[in-house]
Amino acid sequence: MIVSAPGSSANLGPGFDCLAVAVDLPFLVADVEPSGEGYHPAESTHPVVAAHEAAGGPGVDLWWRSPIPPGRGLGFSGAARVAGAFLARVRLGDAPDVARERALAVATELEGHAENAAASALGDFVVAAPGRTTRLRFPDGVDLVVWSPPSSTSTAASRRSLPTRVPLDDAVANVGAAAGWVAAVATGDLGALRVTSVDRLHQPTRLEARPDAAAVFAELSERDDVHAVWLSGSGPSVAALADSSVAPVVAASVAVGDGCSVRVLGVDRVGVRTEDGPA
Repeated sequence: MIVSAPGSSANLGPGFDCLAVAVDLPFLVADVEPSGEGYHPAESTHPVVAAHEAAGGPGVDLWWRSPIPPGRGLGFSGAARVAGAFLARVRLGDAPDVARERALAVATELEGHAENAAASALGDFVVAAPGRTTRLRFPDGVDLVVWSPPSSTSTAASRRSLPTRVPLDDAVANVGAAAGWVAAVATGDLGALRVTSVDRLHQPTRLEARPDAAAVFAELSERDDVHAVWLSGSGPSVAALADSSVAPVVAASVAVGDGCSVRVLGVDRVGVRTEDGPA
């Protein structure tokens, strides 16, 4: 059996540990033996193995492949954990919807925060609050333009660099902006995202540590044809939201240094699934 879970772009600026969107970069995991080329054996320390075991999966060899670059803020570990846990639950006889919910619970526990795992499990746009995750349909006709450098960022180290206390004004500003993101997605009013994608809690610190990402962030923020710009997850990738008709133009305009990549990614609507079709 082969299972596929999409990658994700989390935080979306102000929605720290709360907001994410699924992107069409799949993490595939196969049990027993791979089907096709490009698969790697999953060692015992791999997140897909840990999730498979935590979900009650039997001790079988697992194989994986994925275009999601690890350590770039595109949800590699969340997708791997969701895929591994979902595979275990489906193999144990759970119905797909039950397996999806259980996979989300396992991956959230292992991740320590829910938004990446929720996007990979459910697809589309997710709002992850303590004890509850809500999925909303992301508006049609838009894509993400994602710039990624060759070097990675440690999520744990990036988190340690953040302040443990923030001014009340900054907290209030982020609550309002994150709520504005949800309202914009729910109503389709993406023009509001110019204002509501501003963050005061984590992006300034993280961008200061990555001048390369900060330069791309500033470059994309100056464009009138971009709805929103954010540091994807803990970075160092930078994501921008643009209408599908202009996203390739936006991507082509980004200065690409040695080893960097710029991709146009659609929004995944399904979430984790068996590879022979949506589960």
